[in-house]
Amino acid sequence: MALRGSVSRRYAEGVFAIAKDQSSFDRWLEDIGTIKSVFTDPTMKRFLDDPKSGQADQERVIRKLLDGKVDPLAINLAVLLIRREHTGTVEGLERELKRMVNDYRNVAEAEVTTAIDLDGEQRELVKQRLQVLTHKDIELQTRVDVSILGGFVARVGDTLIDASLKTKLARLRQDLLAHT
Repeated sequence: MALRGSVSRRYAEGVFAIAKDQSSFDRWLEDIGTIKSVFTDPTMKRFLDDPKSGQADQERVIRKLLDGKVDPLAINLAVLLIRREHTGTVEGLERELKRMVNDYRNVAEAEVTTAIDLDGEQRELVKQRLQVLTHKDIELQTRVDVSILGGFVARVGDTLIDASLKTKLARLRQDLLAHT
C-alpha cells in the first residue's frame, strides 16, 4: 500500500507541475476525476485487469472513451498508467493532486458534523472560525449526526476539533468520577 501511495504521489507531482505551468489546476482535477471514473468502472476495471486484453487494445479503448472529454495530455497520462500497469493508482493520484492544489491555493477541506442541519448563516460562522484557526480558506462539508447532541466536530486535514456536547458531557462525567 505504501508503494502504491508513493507511485500515486509521483504521478500527482508530475501532473501538478504541468497544471501549474499551464495555470490549469481545475481542468486537471476534472480530467483526473473523469479518468478515475473510467478506470474504476467495474466493467472497465475487469477489462484493464484481464491479461487476455492486450495493452494496445486497452490503449485504443481508453483513447476512444476519453477523446473529447479530457485534454490530450490527460489522455497521454491515462495511456501511461496503462503501459506501466498503474491504473489502480488513479484514486490516490486524484487525492494527492487535490491535496497539492489545495496546499498551493492555501485551501483546507473541513468536514463538520453537527447534531442538526446548519443554515447558511451558521455554516458561514463555522467556516469563518475554522479559517481563523487554520489560517486557510475553508471548503466546508457538513453532515448531521444526532448522537453528538449539540456543538460540532470538525476534521480539517489531520486535525480534529471536538466541540460536541457529547464530548463535553463525557469529560464532565470523568471529572466528577475522578473527584469522588
